Amino acid sequence: MTAQKHRFIPGIYNYCDYWCERCAFTRRCRNFTMGGEMEREARGDHPVEDATNAAFWNGLAEKLRETTVFGPRDQWASDSDDDFDDGPDPEWEAREAAHQESVRQHALCRLAMEYKQQADAWLKSSNADLKAHAQGLLDAARSPFTRDDVEEEARQIGEMIEVVAWYHTFIPPKMSRAVGGLLERDRGDGPAADILRESRLHDANGSGKVTLVAIERSIAAWLRLRDMLPAHESAILNMLAMLDRMRRGIRATLPGAESFRRPGFDGEPVPEEEESNHADV
Repeated sequence: MTAQKHRFIPGIYNYCDYWCERCAFTRRCRNFTMGGEMEREARGDHPVEDATNAAFWNGLAEKLRETTVFGPRDQWASDSDDDFDDGPDPEWEAREAAHQESVRQHALCRLAMEYKQQADAWLKSSNADLKAHAQGLLDAARSPFTRDDVEEEARQIGEMIEVVAWYHTFIPPKMSRAVGGLLERDRGDGPAADILRESRLHDANGSGKVTLVAIERSIAAWLRLRDMLPAHESAILNMLAMLDRMRRGIRATLPGAESFRRPGFDGEPVPEEEESNHADV
């Protein structure tokens, strides 16, 4: 019972990189579990009715959670729409539009978008050169005189390109979330406003931390690609310069980001049995 109670790490999905295929914590992530259940529902799979099946109890756990948080479904699902004023709020809309524009124009967000565009352009324009390099590896493999591990080089190139491709689209929205939390201004004073400001700064630091993680991994990938693809050194150095500017900018703008401890990833150790379960991830 205790093990099941502590299975899910609260909030682990708030500051992750969404790369579930490579995550050792999927079994402990409620979002991942619920996502799998939603996929099964989308396929039209019927709920499991066999109580000897774990899926039956997982489904029950979700119903219990929903009831605990929101109350019985028949009490809130039939609430009249008349209880809610969902009409437009011009003052809020104007304030939100101004806030979003200030986030877009922030130097870090503009730099993150510039990096995304240039990395995307490199990925799209380098196909021919990369295929030529691949042909060179094939030619080397056919030669009886080659001593290089061309198979490992090919795998590493693919791995590094995958890392670059994943994170170049991840960095801009996470940067915007970090900057947005920092720039948000609350009207009013008092304990409630103080709590809200603290919560937004906490989220800004967490978003800044996962952005730093993505930047560090991208830098490592580009450095390896520079070693293996010297013909692309100039373009790669430009990418590295932008990433380093973002890294230094986050550290200066959000000094609490680097020391932020993300649930699971930066704190809670994985029990030995789970380490063995994810040894191949």
